[in-house]
Amino acid sequence: MIPVPADPMGSTMRDYSIRHAVAVFLFCAVAGATGLAVPSARAADDKVSKAVGPVIVDAQKALQANDFQGAMTQLKAAQAIADRKPFDDYIINRLMAAAAIGLKDMAAAAAAEEAAADSPAMPDADKKAVLHDAVQLAQVQKQWPKVIAYGQQLGALNGLDYLTASMLAVAFYETNDFPHAQQYAQQSIDLAKAAGQPSDPNALQIVMGSQVKQNNQAGAEQTLEQIAVQNNSPQTWGQLVGVAFGAKGMNDQVALYLYRLLVVAGAMDGNSYKEMGSLLSELGYPTEAARVLEQGTSSGKISSAQVAAMLTKARHDAAIDERSLPQIAASAEKSRTGEQDVKLGEDYWGYGRYADAEAAARRAVAKGGLKTPAEGTLLIGAAEVVQGKYADAGQSLSQVAGNEAQTKTAHLWSLYAQAKQGPAPAPAAPAAPPPAH
Repeated sequence: MIPVPADPMGSTMRDYSIRHAVAVFLFCAVAGATGLAVPSARAADDKVSKAVGPVIVDAQKALQANDFQGAMTQLKAAQAIADRKPFDDYIINRLMAAAAIGLKDMAAAAAAEEAAADSPAMPDADKKAVLHDAVQLAQVQKQWPKVIAYGQQLGALNGLDYLTASMLAVAFYETNDFPHAQQYAQQSIDLAKAAGQPSDPNALQIVMGSQVKQNNQAGAEQTLEQIAVQNNSPQTWGQLVGVAFGAKGMNDQVALYLYRLLVVAGAMDGNSYKEMGSLLSELGYPTEAARVLEQGTSSGKISSAQVAAMLTKARHDAAIDERSLPQIAASAEKSRTGEQDVKLGEDYWGYGRYADAEAAARRAVAKGGLKTPAEGTLLIGAAEVVQGKYADAGQSLSQVAGNEAQTKTAHLWSLYAQAKQGPAPAPAAPAAPPPAH
């Protein structure tokens, strides 16, 4: 089972939203409202009152000078003027939101922008910008019903971008409306793709969490794969590998490749180090067992006392293996089938000789006669990954055929190669034709 994300919003999204909201408000509210002070810039109903106008102008000047407290003082004075029109209050609230953000008073900013968004005097031309800002400030305050209300209004105007769609998804998730959470999270992902931007990690987390909540484990696993390719985090790879251990047909040899993926992805924990060291010793690869256990102790994830006996034996057997390696290689070369070659390749892996491991695996596949044909191709692809030959690895791993455990393990290695390779470069623009003469 894939776990539900504990905090689908994440601290990165909250920090970014606040900074983005500040930029949006200071630009839109200050620059936009300056034009409102000019009577000819608006229809008759969209002018500030004569009594309010001079105070608004002073507030604008203070905002432009980053004198947020001065602006707030002027705006409160404007609110005290009798016989204000609804449009006066609309402009005052927009500017007050900007001043409050400058003062880092996000609650006051959200209240002011809410009043602006709900104002009957809001001009149609302002609706997208005002609702966009209202969504962001309501999200900062975790006012989920308001995020939903303003977000859906913004959506009706085709004004959602990938960030606001993601915020709307979070709001639905937090109110336990998982179908809508998934809908808007997917919309955020699609909008980001259309804009040439990476998907918001929060949106991907929401899609996955919603799928889990709706018992769609297959869909959740696919989404987790997207997250892994995009963020390439050890935690995500640990989750994916944990799911893969439950695949049908899993055995020790295939499990070894899942542990190796945890190693290269930096996702090993204390139990993984001990389990992998024991598995390698049982399979007859003491050199790799010793390396893994030493890495575990040097990282502090396991103590020397926990694996003392296992590590001592692995080091002893590794010394014997190293002396025997030339004879093992000579015997494999003379063998008519590839079984000895693939075992030699596995042994080379433990020494960090990945190019030699790849070459031995290729000889094994060429000779044939392998007890487990998938092992040779899987070793080729994995060895290419650790050598940084990501495109070649993808091709090799796509050829792994076998049971569910074998193909799923190859698939995860292929995804890791994609994550390391990064997005494909955009195609070059065609050259301009030569000028006509």
